Parts: sequence; structure tokens; C-alpha cells
Amino acid sequence: MDITIVGGGIAGLAVAHELAPDHDVTVLESSPGPRGGGYMIDFFGPGFVAAERMGVIDELRSRGHVFDGVRYGLPDGSQSGTIDAAPLVEAAGGRYFSILRPEVELGLLAQLPSTVDLRYDVRVVGTRDISPERAAVSTADGDVLESDLVIACDGVRSPIREHVAPGHGEILPMGYRAASYLFEDPQLASELGERLLMTDTIQRVGWLYAADAARVGVMLSERVDRTDTDRPVPDPMRLQREFAGLHPQIDQALTHAPDSFYDDLVAQSYAPRWSRGRVVLAGDAAHAPSLLAGQGTSLAIAGAEALARGLRAAGPHVEVGLAEYERSWRPTAEKVRRSGRLSASAFIPATTFQLRLQQLGRRAIGLPGVSHLVTRQFIAA
Repeated sequence: MDITIVGGGIAGLAVAHELAPDHDVTVLESSPGPRGGGYMIDFFGPGFVAAERMGVIDELRSRGHVFDGVRYGLPDGSQSGTIDAAPLVEAAGGRYFSILRPEVELGLLAQLPSTVDLRYDVRVVGTRDISPERAAVSTADGDVLESDLVIACDGVRSPIREHVAPGHGEILPMGYRAASYLFEDPQLASELGERLLMTDTIQRVGWLYAADAARVGVMLSERVDRTDTDRPVPDPMRLQREFAGLHPQIDQALTHAPDSFYDDLVAQSYAPRWSRGRVVLAGDAAHAPSLLAGQGTSLAIAGAEALARGLRAAGPHVEVGLAEYERSWRPTAEKVRRSGRLSASAFIPATTFQLRLQQLGRRAIGLPGVSHLVTRQFIAA
């Protein structure tokens, strides 16, 4: 088949990796090249197992890191507690590490079959059905590309989702906004060492970590009006104004805020159906669990494998393969999406009372048996 994949991020590259041996694959990516910046993610769960089967796990692991854990910091610079990562790694059977999200993309690019036609700086502006067995996408440059299958891997704000599931094109905001960037500061990276810093604060939270010996990564998140769906405009002055005072090291990181950085609403996506004719949704376009759920990358890779497996088993009966992909994969994606809705508030307490409860919970994790139980539940989620 001729297959067009819209979106050359993690989901799109994973799908291309899996389908290239059997099909002619073209990937259209709107950015001018691989996306930099980004934030640190924890890679575990179904995506780790899928990456093993895909043969890309060694490449990804070489780009990742296992931190010792997290330390919680108060606005005065003191430490309010720690959580060790060792029980989490053990509960995952060693299938766990942290990695910068753009490094996942670069790792998949390094393993991408040479037969894939990857085109950067191509923005898809429309999708339409040509016949029961063909679909087409149109680009901002006026080109029209017809194929036997169009796979939308264009993220949580996918315009193609509305084509597949009318009425479900909009994102589902969760009431949070997140910003992230990387900057060079070897001294601060050394001070942070092997533990991530998370501020023990309400309404606004900051994370800080050493991405490597020279670079530091920061993520900042706050509660916002959940009725707002517009994409935010990055503004370094806003960050410095709204997140000052969380912690002295966060204040230091704010002085490095660049003019352009990741800045978006924390949101989910939902579609009651994932395919229509010869157009199918994958990754965040189909089932974004939200940044705070922590498994978007894992789901993107495992979902790519599930889609490829369904198509491979169905042979020429493409619609059967798409239906099998959704039947087999939707329960897992929905479980993580529900978990994301329930756990989001745990990252950004709304009140001092909620913060105190979380602090007590962190102390309880250190009790015999509790740590093992909590990490097992986290991995299972």
C-alpha cells in the first residue's frame, strides 16, 4: 500500500518504522526539522515492551538516564522530602528510564528505515475521501497527495480528528498550562545532581533537572481556566512574573527563559471512533492522556505497534485491520486517559490542605511495604 503519515513526531516515526518493511510510506511533518526543546519523560509501560519488540529500545536507552529520585523543595530553598526511584525501577522489572522527549524522536529517526520518504516543512491543511479505498491530503503549498491509507499522527490538536469523528476535533482542557525549555548552566546541573527538584507549592509548580553535565531542563505548570482552549503564546516575561518565588533554583532557571519554548495547555483528546474509510488516528490524535498522565510517549509507540499488527494480520482487508487495531488497543489507551484525569490534581495541589495531605502521603511511602505497593500501582496504571 501507499501510506501517508501526517506528523513526524514520536507517533508518526514509530508507525513509519513498523509499516515501512511492507508498504511505501511517506511522512509529512510541518516543522522544518526534528523538534528540539521539550521536557523529560519517564519511559515505561506498554511502550517499553513495544520498543523492545521493534528493536529500538537500545537506541532509546542509550539516550536516557535513570535518576536517583525526586527531592521536594520549599520556596525558602529548604527540602521537605524525597522519593527514591529504585522501587519504581524494580517494580517495572528494570524496564524504566527517563529521557528527554526530543531524544525519543531522534532515537526513532536513527532507526528509521531508509525507504521512508520523510518530508519536513510540509503542513497538511485538509483531508478528504477519494473513494472507499483511497484518501487524500492537501498541503499549504497546494499539493495533493493520494494514498491507500492516511494515518493522522499530528498530535492532540489534530485537525484530522474532526474528519474522522465529527464533533470531537477540539481538545479537552484539564485546567492546567505547562511550559518547558532547556538551557546551559554546568554549575546548576552539578548542583542538581542525580535528583529532580519538584517544588512543594500550590497552584503553581516547577520541576528542575540536570539533562546532562552542561544542560538543565525546567518545566513550569499552573492551574488555569479549563474552559480556555486557545494555544498560549510563549512569553518569557510572563514566566518570570508568574513563577518567581517557587524556589531559589527555579528563580535562577527563570533568568534563562528563551524567547521561544514549549508552552501549551495540558489537554486530552477523545474520539468515539479512530478510523473512517481510509483515514485513521494514532498517538495523541486518537488518545492523548495529557502531559501530566506521564505515558503519552509510551502509548504512542505501543499504539503504533498495535496499528501495524492489526494491518499486518488483516492483509488486503484494511478496514478489518483498522477495526482490530481499535478493538485491541482502545481499552489500554482509555485506561491511561482515565488515570490521567484522576491524577492530574496530584501534581499541582489547589490548596494548602491538599499540599499537606500529599506531604503526609510521601512520608508514608517510606514505610515498610507501602513503597512497593504504590510503585506497583503506578506501573500498572
